[in-house]
Amino acid sequence: MLGVYGATVGAGTLFLPVEIGTRGPLVFFMLLLLAFPLSIVPHVLICRVFMRDHQTADKSLPMFGTFFGAKGQKAVRVYFCLAHFPVTLVYAVSLVNALDNLLSDHLHITIMSRAWLAFIIVAGLFMVLSKGREKVVSILSTLALPFALTVVIIAAIQIPHWQLDHFTAALSATNNVATGETIKNLWLTLPLITFAFCSTPLISPLAAHYREKHNGGENKAVRVVRFAYTLIFFSIIFFVLSCILSIPHDTFVAAKAQNLNVLSVMEGEGRSGLLFYAAPLIAIIGMTKSFLGICLPVAETFADLITETTGVTESKGKTIAFLLMFAVSFAVVYVNPNVINLIETVCGPMIAIFLFLIPVFLIYTRDALRPLRGVTPLIVLTGGVLTVSALLYGML
Repeated sequence: MLGVYGATVGAGTLFLPVEIGTRGPLVFFMLLLLAFPLSIVPHVLICRVFMRDHQTADKSLPMFGTFFGAKGQKAVRVYFCLAHFPVTLVYAVSLVNALDNLLSDHLHITIMSRAWLAFIIVAGLFMVLSKGREKVVSILSTLALPFALTVVIIAAIQIPHWQLDHFTAALSATNNVATGETIKNLWLTLPLITFAFCSTPLISPLAAHYREKHNGGENKAVRVVRFAYTLIFFSIIFFVLSCILSIPHDTFVAAKAQNLNVLSVMEGEGRSGLLFYAAPLIAIIGMTKSFLGICLPVAETFADLITETTGVTESKGKTIAFLLMFAVSFAVVYVNPNVINLIETVCGPMIAIFLFLIPVFLIYTRDALRPLRGVTPLIVLTGGVLTVSALLYGML
């Protein structure tokens, strides 16, 4: 349970306050209403689907193994890479931005250009990945839970600085916003909620663990997911609420314009307190952890696909995969696209297809999953369609 909790309350959580603080309290109310069903219900359902996939899990993900043929399995693995690689780009961009902001705005140090900083950081991340799964997992195990608990502690530290005026002023400002714009803001928040609360890469190995003999089976796996997501929901809601009550609206607007996460713009006591210097450093740690956690299965899956498709050796396949991913990552980090827009228009909808739509498709097309049919898959389907449609609505 703590593993799922620590992996989910990560860097993605740091984007929610910026978006909600920018778009207003109505989005926060929607978060209260929809975050829990949009997170716990699809994760429980995909856990049940994974539990009934009796193929032995490979080193990355089982990818619904027994429910697809050879071509179908390869297609799902390709889609997994396409859906989750943009997530690693979000974290890489945010990591470089957070570090650059810490050096320039907090420590008043100018060391190098963005190009060199991006190259060094991205190269360092891929060097860690090249050390292998065991090394990366060891780092993640060390960082995940402490980071999640630190986020909650920061939210608690902010309590003395809560000002209800921040909330009421932003709420009154929404009266001057056109109805169509308000609906669009609410709709576009759905992919961000999906992104911030997603732990799909962890659910699969969790299911594989409980599928092993003497580990308790499906009921225990589902219980872990339910307890973990209850804790996740209250932790993230508490963090977001604390941020929007303690940070002025203008600060969120500036953070979004500068492509920064919420910890990088916390001013603490007059831009001189411990939080002013510690919060950006914590954000850097969180972005690093999340990048490694998502990029590991993506890189492994991509390397396997290259090896199978081209017939090269595993080591060459891994080298090709890493070089291609490094080149794309460096280019995107250098260009510095807006990360929240990237989440809303690419990451959130594509993750929703993998988390919401593919499991429901399997449930209604595979006899082995017939017992899972009912109200729950229809709820998941509705959430998935709304989240994916946000991609189209955002283009209007």
